[in-house]
Amino acid sequence: MNIKSLFQKYIVPHEINFVDMLQEQAVAIDNMINDLYNCFIKRTINSCEAITQDVHNTKLLKEKNMNQLLNAFITPIDRESIYRAVTGLDRIAISVKHFVLETKAYKIDSLQEYKHILHHIQKGSGKLKDGFEALDKNDHPKVSRLADEVRHISDKISQDYIKEMVKISHSKDIQYMFKHREILVQLKQIGHHLHDAANTLQDIIVKMD
Repeated sequence: MNIKSLFQKYIVPHEINFVDMLQEQAVAIDNMINDLYNCFIKRTINSCEAITQDVHNTKLLKEKNMNQLLNAFITPIDRESIYRAVTGLDRIAISVKHFVLETKAYKIDSLQEYKHILHHIQKGSGKLKDGFEALDKNDHPKVSRLADEVRHISDKISQDYIKEMVKISHSKDIQYMFKHREILVQLKQIGHHLHDAANTLQDIIVKMD
C-alpha cells in the first residue's frame, strides 16, 4: 500500500451515512418478519420460500455495515451505539433463522394458535423500522415515541408467552408440550431482541442531542 492509499484510509475521513446504513438493515429485518408472519399465519408459500433469502440478505447487510464501521476514521454518531445497533438488528435476524429451523425440524408449518404473538412481532418490527426512518429525518421526538412503542409491544409478547406456556403446561401430550415450548421460547426471544434494538435506537438520539 503506497503513502497516498495509507493517507486516504487512515487520515482522510470517509463520508459514510451510518444512519442510512442502519435504516437499510432495519428495512431488511422488517421484510423478514413480514415474510415470517405471512408464511406461518397466512400460509403464503412465496413468503415461506423468501425467508431463506431474507436470512442471506440480512447477513450480508450486517457484514457490510460492520466493515464500514471498522474502516471509518470518524463517525457522526457514537461508534459504540452504531455497533450495538448493527449487532442488535442482526440478533433479530438470527432469532428468526433459529425459529424457522426449529419449525422445520418439528414439521410445523402453521401457527394460528400464536397469531397474536406473531402479530405483535410484526407490529414491533414495523415500528422499529419506522424509528430508524425517523432517525434518518432527524425527527428525534418521533424516534423516542416509536422506541417506547416497540418496548411496550415487546412487553405484550412476554405476557402472551407466559399465558401460552400456562396453556401448554396443562397438556398431557409431552411431545406437544416440548415442541411448543421451544417455539414459544424462540418467539419470546425475537421480542426480546426487538426491545434491545429499540433501546439502542433511543440511546443514539440521546447521544446526538
